[in-house]
Amino acid sequence: MNWVRLGLLLTSVAAASAQDQQAFDLNTRGLDAMSHGDNVEAVGLLEAAINLWRGLGPTYEAHLATTQANLAQALSAQGKRREAVNTYEVSLAGFRHSLGGENLNSVTVQNLLGANLLMLGEDSRAAALLDEAASIERRLYPNDVQLARSLAGQSLLCLRARRIQDALPLAEEAMRIVLKAEGDSGLDAALAYSDVAEVHRMAGRPERALPLYKKALALYEQVLGRNHPRIASILSQEGLILMDEGKLSLAEKAMTQSLDILKKVCPGCTFEMTVSESNLGLLRMKQGKYQEADRLLNHVVELQEQYGPRPGPQMAGTLRLLAKLREKEQRHEDASQLQKRADLIMAFR
Repeated sequence: MNWVRLGLLLTSVAAASAQDQQAFDLNTRGLDAMSHGDNVEAVGLLEAAINLWRGLGPTYEAHLATTQANLAQALSAQGKRREAVNTYEVSLAGFRHSLGGENLNSVTVQNLLGANLLMLGEDSRAAALLDEAASIERRLYPNDVQLARSLAGQSLLCLRARRIQDALPLAEEAMRIVLKAEGDSGLDAALAYSDVAEVHRMAGRPERALPLYKKALALYEQVLGRNHPRIASILSQEGLILMDEGKLSLAEKAMTQSLDILKKVCPGCTFEMTVSESNLGLLRMKQGKYQEADRLLNHVVELQEQYGPRPGPQMAGTLRLLAKLREKEQRHEDASQLQKRADLIMAFR
């Protein structure tokens, strides 16, 4: 699923003294490093800027919050989602204190925090943040892309709850806002297309999903190049459509390419890796390659156990898929235990 909302926070930072000019320059260099995909360098530069902002005192609280948000994005881009969440929370508190909770910078970080919580499977926390942000944006920023990002997150939550009929209007409204605000190009348009595509895919409408995925993929490649986690996510979802259409060799090509990209550019992107490996595991089941499917799905469970604070619906889904596989392998007792574990997870949600 492609539901990540991580555009760079380009808040203006006015600089006057030598120290705040240095902090401003470090922040700008960090953003430049992020734009070139060098997130490790970006983290070092942004952390140095944060130390300078802190030394300048409370007058620069909003400046500090800006750089903290940028740091969180650099961490998230490396797959360090828990560290990113912690940093976003500090940034959001700083913006709320210095600029107010309804300031556009505050709701921007609120959306970014919500998106990362979604990746970690903390849906209830994400929902509270996204609902609050959307309420503010509808009143104060109805034509801003931030409202689209909140709506996209809400749409994903509906998909996870299997409320597909509720997900589509939210995703389509988000797409209309983005296209009106920023036009038919750029990352937000790509994200909007892929969000609507995913709703159609889950609703069993591949003929409507695939053209939108292809639009998103073309925009991503134009802006990000061919090797990026978002490219990997689109390829994996396209692979599911091809698999459902019986085009197993094309599905395999798309899904293996997705995994290759992730292993190359973001091995720490745990969420994206679990989705990609889970999709490939499903394909291997359809191909009758049960041993490889078992290996992939077991690894997905291991990853899901690592990145979330507690087991959630995504892990339950993987366990149920693994149980179906064990049935095919005539390992009925294992299948029963896996199904019971999945049911127990959902019973405590």
